Amino acid sequence: MSALTNKTVSVFPVEREYARCVTALNRTGILTLLPKSQSIGVIGIDGKEYPIPTQEQVVELFNHNRELVGRKVPQGFDRLELTPMAMPTPLLIDRMKAAILKHAAEGEIRQTRRFPSDPLIPVRVNTEKTVWIWDTLRQALDTDELVYFPQEYSSNHRGQTKSEVVNNGHICAVPGWSVGLVESLPMMPQQGQGKTLGGRRQLEIGSSPNEYFQTLQLEAYQGETGKTLEDFITRFLTHLETTNEISNDVDDNNALWCLAQYLRVSYGDLVPTGRWHRSVGRARLDMHRSNNKLCTKNWGGSSTVRLLRK
Repeated sequence: MSALTNKTVSVFPVEREYARCVTALNRTGILTLLPKSQSIGVIGIDGKEYPIPTQEQVVELFNHNRELVGRKVPQGFDRLELTPMAMPTPLLIDRMKAAILKHAAEGEIRQTRRFPSDPLIPVRVNTEKTVWIWDTLRQALDTDELVYFPQEYSSNHRGQTKSEVVNNGHICAVPGWSVGLVESLPMMPQQGQGKTLGGRRQLEIGSSPNEYFQTLQLEAYQGETGKTLEDFITRFLTHLETTNEISNDVDDNNALWCLAQYLRVSYGDLVPTGRWHRSVGRARLDMHRSNNKLCTKNWGGSSTVRLLRK
């Protein structure tokens, strides 16, 4: 093992986490053999090849971001997440649908467990409409209308397009791929149940997107961003492949605000959401107003620590 790797694994088990991510991404069908480079990865919205980060690249990123990693790991960010930001979102959604149907056919799809000792409870799957998408959101996917990483939810958002994000080293440390740290929480903490780790209180269910956005500006949350639909779908898929469990069930008060995206329409500022809808047996992707307080009992914000390119 190299000295470079030794420095990294003392803080974070990079090799183990990298192997877990790549295995899960491969099993979901997200990864494909790229014809030109003859490596595995994804074809981006621009038609270019985006190979998945190598383990060596990930180790280098951890060392380059050593101060950030050293601060965020004690705060509970203990899982690696590789998100194919360059991949067309409709194709990611297709992979999500296929994975849900595969697990349903095999009888291996269950409710999210908060603890490993919780009982295994099967979920019903609607095989006709497995993933429901609101038309307004569907039409905005992968267009310049859907803003990524806004600095506020307004016409003065100062955000980016998906195409810009793909090559932004502050988001995609390896072109087309976000390399991030996330919390391994199967469910977001309910109100009053968040723990304080390393001076940071876990984000709890119950705030509007605007309120979460303000929280993420505080010093304890430095280095974190909200999640995108790509993050939500990738995490849903990898969790399903790893545990046979769905994620973000609204009936568990665990639906997710995708805080790193924003769409302005004539009647308001909208933030995407992702969730499983147990009563109808399908995943649902739609949008709600950034100041929405009606959904806050069931919705929560979550964040990713994205490693930066040199």
